[in-house]
Amino acid sequence: MTDEQRLDRLERIAKLFVRAGLRERRTRRGLEEKIDIIVDYQLANEERFAKNEDRFSRLTDVVNQLAQVQTRSEQRIDSLAEAQMRTEARLESFIAAVERDRHGSSN
Repeated sequence: MTDEQRLDRLERIAKLFVRAGLRERRTRRGLEEKIDIIVDYQLANEERFAKNEDRFSRLTDVVNQLAQVQTRSEQRIDSLAEAQMRTEARLESFIAAVERDRHGSSN
């Protein structure tokens, strides 16, 4: 191999190194851009999650309030049911007394 051939070979190898370096830079820039995009998306998602946590917290408060209202409603319904049972018992007693009076006065 002559000196000229060796020099040509070294030039080709140097060009390959330069091309590989340029290709690597382009690839790295592309990856850096993609990483930046991913970071931006992650930051946006964290903000959305924070908002959703606030919403869920408020929703939990509303659900707890509704549960308290439902408990009070159930207690009131139970009280009304007891009052209705007492009223029915009194009404039955009254009806029985009226029927006794009616049967007693017709005899």
